[in-house]
Amino acid sequence: MADAALRVDPVRTTLVEASRRLRPLALFPLVAGLLPVVAVGAQVPARRDSVVRDSVVRDSVTRARMTVLPVVTTVGQRTIPLSQTTASTTVLDSSEISATASVSANQLLRQLPGLQEVASPPSKTTISIRGLDASRVLVLIDGEPVAGALIDNRDIGRLSTIAAERIEVTKGPSSVEFGSDALGGVINLVTAAPARTLTVDATGRAGGLGRKESTLDISNTIGGVGFRVSGGWRQTDRVTAVDAVGSTLDRVYDLRGDARKLVGGRVLLRANGQFARERQRWPVGGGFNGFIDDLGTQGFVEAQTPAFGGTLRARAFGQLFSYEFRQAQGDVPIEGSADSLAQKERLGRALLAYTTTLGAHTLDLGAQYSRRTMIAPEKVEGDSANDQVTEFFARDAWTLGGVLLTVGARSTNGSLWGNAISPSVGAAWQATPAWRLRANLARGFRAPSFKEIRYTFLNAGGGYTLEGNPDLEPERSWSTSLGFAWTPRSSVRVEAEAYRNAVSDLIDTRFVGTNASGFQVYRNVNVASARTEGAETSVTWLFGSMDASLGYDYLRARNLETGDVLDGRAKHTARARWSGRWDAWHGIATDLSARYTGKAPIGDLTQDAFLSVDTQGRVNVSPLVELSLGVSNLLGQKPSLWTPAYERQVFAGARVRWSAASR
Repeated sequence: MADAALRVDPVRTTLVEASRRLRPLALFPLVAGLLPVVAVGAQVPARRDSVVRDSVVRDSVTRARMTVLPVVTTVGQRTIPLSQTTASTTVLDSSEISATASVSANQLLRQLPGLQEVASPPSKTTISIRGLDASRVLVLIDGEPVAGALIDNRDIGRLSTIAAERIEVTKGPSSVEFGSDALGGVINLVTAAPARTLTVDATGRAGGLGRKESTLDISNTIGGVGFRVSGGWRQTDRVTAVDAVGSTLDRVYDLRGDARKLVGGRVLLRANGQFARERQRWPVGGGFNGFIDDLGTQGFVEAQTPAFGGTLRARAFGQLFSYEFRQAQGDVPIEGSADSLAQKERLGRALLAYTTTLGAHTLDLGAQYSRRTMIAPEKVEGDSANDQVTEFFARDAWTLGGVLLTVGARSTNGSLWGNAISPSVGAAWQATPAWRLRANLARGFRAPSFKEIRYTFLNAGGGYTLEGNPDLEPERSWSTSLGFAWTPRSSVRVEAEAYRNAVSDLIDTRFVGTNASGFQVYRNVNVASARTEGAETSVTWLFGSMDASLGYDYLRARNLETGDVLDGRAKHTARARWSGRWDAWHGIATDLSARYTGKAPIGDLTQDAFLSVDTQGRVNVSPLVELSLGVSNLLGQKPSLWTPAYERQVFAGARVRWSAASR
């Protein structure tokens, strides 16, 4: 998407963005008047939205969006135009989700050049950004961490796309904006705001590999209170990271809710809640099945108001999560089997952030306090651990004509592991209406996890024990990037960026000796270092009712100790996509994409290259009803070391959307 410069009053941006669909139409002129927006850059291509009729997808609005850029979340949970960031950021809107029929985040994100899906045994999957994955990529919902991170149970496949307005992907360290774990980048799923009038949206889909899913979304504004409630259920007979079929199952239930109210025209109140439950099942040998049951809930309350010549934001967030692994010979787990002692995590934190404009400067200041608890019987010393994390941050965006300069820093102190300072400096120059250059230098870090610090595990049969290390330091990285965007005309855009990310103090498990009982002792230590570097290119263009894009990424990711390529990191990835929209009947949409992932090492083996061709057609049989038919992996590719979850899948679906505004 575009990077053309915008002049925006940042003090009012968030209030207007949140309330644009919340307040009755009579209040729109009052609220909109707080936000002057003037486009001063080149026009850029914008994707057309879902074929389902909606006021935001009419041609006139599509043309308007070609000068108004998407927004992205930054430090202090503030939303800014994409033009006001110097980091490499991709914003995927709801049309991308509809076009790819993606019900989980990994299904959509693995299609982007520069991002790769990496299996994490026994049953998890993560997204690698520029060669770094798992705990080194921060995954968020509405700016808050996805559950499971404290007990090292990260699974991007668990993150559903229901109620998603957009998914923001920031490449490179983002610790100034979001703190720990943002070494490789950040994935932030942003839920949609409430509708102004009653809207009901239901989707059902079924297909091969046991695919079954349905969602229901209801939104309205009553008495000045806007709300959205979304629920979903999905199931498949494949587990993405498991190379097995037969008894495999992955089932997820989701519920998300959001409510907002503008009080007195000044104070915006918001409450958000989420619930998810997942069961995974797969064969583990000897006629037994393994079972993982996850249960998570989280939510926040927030207030924003103009104060002290700027905007003040306060947010309180809470999260609960539990994880349990069991076994059985049947389809239902047996209590007390395998490692059945549930692991749990609790997270509570409070944020206070302030934004103001001083001449050409936009200044963000804030503080955040977190209290974290992990309960893991027989996994950590004392069966549980907790810590407190205190953070202070500041960021300045200075606009000088066509030049944007950003500088920021975050100080993070953890009671278990110490302190980390994360600075960043960036610059963007709108050299001409068609050319924009950008450069960024950033420091990222990942704090040691509870298990890395406090873990204790004894395998008497194997003759070894694994210990945590209270003296661990945070992993740290320095990242540099240099890129450009060229928009020779409103329908064509070319982008390229080179990057380098050097990571030090990586935490690894090493043999340290033998204890008094004769067991070998392994301990987590800061010893490893790695470097990822490469280049990304993309071309996007619109022609009539169609649009197309090409993207390619070259990645060199190495362990600097051994010189080996990092596992699962392909040197070459590419993507081509074509989409068309026609006004025949009540609307027809077709989408065709090809995704290439090159060879990659997996231990002593090599994962073969994979070319996946996916397509979907959608047609509105009436103004309310859309039918769809699609195929994933059309060519039926089955390369070595890719799990059965990637086999060819034919699917069909139906979507019904009704809005009181269209009556």
